Amino acid sequence: MTSTAVETSDADAVAAADALVPALQARAADTEAARMVPAQSIAEMRSAGLLRMGQPRHLGGGELPLDESVEAISRLARGCASSAWVAGVYNDHAITIGMFDPRAAEDIWGDNPDALVSAGFTPSGDIERDEGGWRLSGTWSWSSGCDHADWLMVVALLPKPGNDGVVPSFCLVPRENVRIDDNWHVMGLAGTGSKTLVIQDAFVPDHHTFSMTETNEGSANRIKQKRPPLFCLPRTGSVPFMLSAPALGVAESLLALHIEDLSTHSPRGVNVSEFATMQMHVSEAAAEIDSARLLMLRDCREAMAAMAAGQPLTMEERARGRRDQAYMVMLCRRAVDRLFTAAGGNGIFLDNEMQRKFRDVHAISGHLALNWDVAGTTYGRVAFGLDPATPLI
Repeated sequence: MTSTAVETSDADAVAAADALVPALQARAADTEAARMVPAQSIAEMRSAGLLRMGQPRHLGGGELPLDESVEAISRLARGCASSAWVAGVYNDHAITIGMFDPRAAEDIWGDNPDALVSAGFTPSGDIERDEGGWRLSGTWSWSSGCDHADWLMVVALLPKPGNDGVVPSFCLVPRENVRIDDNWHVMGLAGTGSKTLVIQDAFVPDHHTFSMTETNEGSANRIKQKRPPLFCLPRTGSVPFMLSAPALGVAESLLALHIEDLSTHSPRGVNVSEFATMQMHVSEAAAEIDSARLLMLRDCREAMAAMAAGQPLTMEERARGRRDQAYMVMLCRRAVDRLFTAAGGNGIFLDNEMQRKFRDVHAISGHLALNWDVAGTTYGRVAFGLDPATPLI
């Protein structure tokens, strides 16, 4: 079946995300309590085209440039970090599948252009060769948005040709072959529903697998094959900005709440906004947030321009992207920490959304892809001309 493409421009995607912020914000507490994004929020984001931004255009997707998608994701997070995170991972996975054998994308979206893909990226499971593919069993944690997923993309260690070691590889499994273990009880990003996947003896055809290494090192080959620029990106150095972007929206919205609150807060008859220290807190946080946005958009725009020009990213550029994904989250977390502390006792009440934003940004910064220690040292090694010593770029 041929799908009708979702015609979504940059302005349309950002405007659509902005329009959903009030509804997502109104539902944020319920989303957290449910430990999953409500079906209504999924339906609204889907209707707005925001869950298809990374999907191939010929299969009903928007296939938007990365910089446009991450900007839209950041806007969603102004209303609800969990909802934005889930939208970000769905689009991340769509871009990744666009790097596979084209038959994989056809199988997922050919008959259902609304199909959503969740994932479990920690290499795990038992794998055995079967005719035309593999038999897969195991458990995979941290599968954000899995309750609404039609397919799951998990990472297993597949043997290299000639049994010369193993290589972490993505494996696509339909939802009917997966059981979800409802074990997501956490202090931040609680609404992402990042539960554990249990798979027992699922058959995975060869064209539903793809080496994680190839998502990075195969960028030049995809350019030669004239794949769309979005699917030529070296994955780890660029696509995970989808995971960084929610931190930006969280920090921006907390800054706005903080300014609004302190502008009218006058304990003992003194307007707190008149304190020079409070003015400096706002100024420094705003500068950190602006810096985070500039890093994100610069890296994503330059990566997309390079793919469009048929120019693979250098190792230094890939390492820079990896660095900036983590550093922008650290900047946003610093801003949130400063503002939350300056807000005083009012922020710790559970009916004050500031405390949820505080917890959410810390949960975002805990993700391995956004870990500053890993990303920073990786960039430092590359800057000194050393081997990166990590498969993460």
